[in-house]
Amino acid sequence: MSRHLIYVADDDKNICNILKSQLQSENYKTEEFLNGQDLLNRFKEKPCELIITDIMMPNMSGYELCRAIRDISNVPIIMISAKDEEIDKILGLELGSDDYISKPFSLREVTIKARNMLRRANNHSFNTDNTDEKLILKDLEIIKSRRAILIHGQELKVTAKEYELLELLIENKNKPFSRESIIEKVWGYDYYGDTRQVDHLIKRLRKKMLLEGSECKIETLWGYGYKVSD
Repeated sequence: MSRHLIYVADDDKNICNILKSQLQSENYKTEEFLNGQDLLNRFKEKPCELIITDIMMPNMSGYELCRAIRDISNVPIIMISAKDEEIDKILGLELGSDDYISKPFSLREVTIKARNMLRRANNHSFNTDNTDEKLILKDLEIIKSRRAILIHGQELKVTAKEYELLELLIENKNKPFSRESIIEKVWGYDYYGDTRQVDHLIKRLRKKMLLEGSECKIETLWGYGYKVSD
């Protein structure tokens, strides 16, 4: 019996079939789409638990799809980009994707990234130990039961990874975290990729917090990592 539902979008039918076969071999239920618009329409009808999408597609690109999904959901999104197009990865992260896969990719990498994303989302969904726990730092409040971040009482729209990173820093205020330790705690020990992913995520969070006028700041420890202070 399938454990999770994953949507895959790529205008290359062969890639869709390869990804679908790999994910189904891991006991995931998978639906594939040849463009972003079809996936978005299906998501509105039946939400999934993970999206894996290519960037360049007809009708609606991966960028447009990511932006549209983020308006209605914080479901984890993994974007697929060409190996040497670093700007594609950065823009995807800026728009709200949680991770990326470079072409050509290994099926093991796809499996590990999907497993990590779904495991972490599932752990948060079913963790009832801290149902009423709140984390408060200056004008920022985290409500764990809702996975919600509030600034001046107004909810901040964040992705799954943005929430997990900020929760980690706020829960351990004054404690510095290296980029490597953030990768381990937010993405998982078997993460495929480099630590620049952390920098992109921090940049995104800072921008959102600044726009809301938050007094809570994420500090950079040059050559090491990040922390927040009380």
